[in-house]
Amino acid sequence: RGFLMTSGEKRSLIDSFEKSSDAFDDVLKLPPEVLKFRPFPDAWSILEQIVHCLDVDAANFHRYRRGIAQPETQVLGFDGTWTSALDYQSHDLEETVALIRLIRRYMAGHLRRLVDHDWKHYAYIHSQYGRIDLERAIADYTDHVRFHRELIDRNLKLWEQKDGRKG
Repeated sequence: RGFLMTSGEKRSLIDSFEKSSDAFDDVLKLPPEVLKFRPFPDAWSILEQIVHCLDVDAANFHRYRRGIAQPETQVLGFDGTWTSALDYQSHDLEETVALIRLIRRYMAGHLRRLVDHDWKHYAYIHSQYGRIDLERAIADYTDHVRFHRELIDRNLKLWEQKDGRKG
């Protein structure tokens, strides 16, 4: 996208970004066997999906700040090996969700103070995806949670089918 977002569009995007931290509230009440259920051998569990979102949010916190403080600097990506190497299945769900919410609330507060700035200027160079400006970054961060929420819903549906319950 070559156009600049208006301040109002940025505020709306920031609101969506911050609100997406609520996407996992309902899973806090699920029993451990549902949280750790893998519907397929190579699928992530609900817990793994959420811990991954935390790792991405923590990385994105650093990336967006780097894009503002040192535009056009390189940032590194990471891959799915983190899931097993960091034993996502053993993480505390409540702490994970609380950290996602805190990071996003903190970022949203800062971003709201920047809505009148040119977000196309604030950019980092991702090792896998190239140049990402702040407009694209915040939209991607919101979509990332939406994507993983869809996978969580898939896991819940498959758990219910496996368990013989109707959802």
